[in-house]
Amino acid sequence: MERLWQNGIVRNESGMFAGKSRIDLMFPAQKILQVALHSSGEVFEAGKDYCHAPGDDFITRTENSRIPYLPPEALRPTGEGVILHPEEGENAIDNAVDGGNLIFDGGAFFAFNQVDISYCCGNAGIKSKLAPQPEKLPGFRQKCAKREPLKITLIGDSISEGFNATKFVDVPPFAPCYMEQVVMELGENVSLRNRAIRSTGIHRVSDIEADYLGDAPDLLVIAYGMNNFAGMPVDEFISRMQILISGCQAVNPHTEYLIVSSMSGNPDWRPTVPGPDLLYAQKMREFAAAVGNHIAIADVHKIWSEFLERKDFYDLTGNGVNHPNDYGHRIYASVVLEVLTGKKYFD
Repeated sequence: MERLWQNGIVRNESGMFAGKSRIDLMFPAQKILQVALHSSGEVFEAGKDYCHAPGDDFITRTENSRIPYLPPEALRPTGEGVILHPEEGENAIDNAVDGGNLIFDGGAFFAFNQVDISYCCGNAGIKSKLAPQPEKLPGFRQKCAKREPLKITLIGDSISEGFNATKFVDVPPFAPCYMEQVVMELGENVSLRNRAIRSTGIHRVSDIEADYLGDAPDLLVIAYGMNNFAGMPVDEFISRMQILISGCQAVNPHTEYLIVSSMSGNPDWRPTVPGPDLLYAQKMREFAAAVGNHIAIADVHKIWSEFLERKDFYDLTGNGVNHPNDYGHRIYASVVLEVLTGKKYFD
C-alpha cells in the first residue's frame, strides 16, 4: 500500500477546488512534484493551472486552469436540475442543516473532480498519536509472526463495503477499499470475508449473525457508527457492541476483535452534525481500554479529525456527505495497519 508520506515526500494527497480557488495541504511544501487528476492521471502545469510558492501549505487555481472547479452554488444545488438521492442520476441530497440540499454522488463524480498532489516537505507527521496496543490481539499477532493462515471477517456499513473507492465504482485508478488494502499489506496468509452492508448500523447486525459466526474468524473487525450517530444514544451503541462480542465469544471463543471508530461526516448534513461522532469515538476508546486483550481499537476518528484541521471535508469525501474517497480509504487502512503491525504510519 502506498504510504501517505514517507521520508519527507507526500504522495498523492487528495484535494478539491470546491467552492474556493485554494486547496490546503497537510504540510508546508518546499516543492510541488506533481498535481494530477485523480481519475485519469492528467498532469497539470505549475504557473498555468496552479500556483505555489515554496514554503506555502496550499496551492491556488489559476484563472484559466484546466483543473476542475466547483463554484459555491454547485455545493448547494437548487432548481429544476436537482435530482435527489436515491433517484437515478442523483446529484444532490436533502436534509442539510439549513433545510436545503447538498451536492451528492454515489458514483465517481468526486473521483473525476479531485486531484492528487505530491510534494516535498520538511518533517511530515501529525500531533495526534494512536495509543500503542502491543498487548492486544495476542492470538492474531502470534499467527502473523509465524505466517500462519489468518481469517478476517469485516462487518459494518457502506464505508466498509467499499463505497466510494474507485475499484468499487469501477473507474480508474481502481483503488480498493481500506480492508482490501490492509489484507494485501499483511500478506498472502491472510484472507478476508467482507460482510459489510450499505445503509446498515449496529442495530442490524443480527441480520448477518449466522454469516460472521459461521466464518469463525481469527479477527472480527467491527466498523459501525456512521449510520447510528443520528438515531442511537452512544450508551446503547456500546451495549449492542458488547452483546455482539459476547454472542460471538460463546460460539467462537478463539476470535479476537478490532473495533473501528468512524470518520466524521459532512458537518452541514443533519445526520452527521458534529458532536455524536466525537462522543462515539470517545466511548469506543474507553470500552476498548476497559476490556481484555481480545479487543483493540482502530481509532480512525482521532486521525481523521487531525486531517480535517488542515484539509477541507471535500478533499477527503467520496460522495459529499459520509463516505471517504480513495485517499480517505488510505487513511482508514493506515490506522488499521498501525494497530495490527505496530508500524508507524503517521510520524
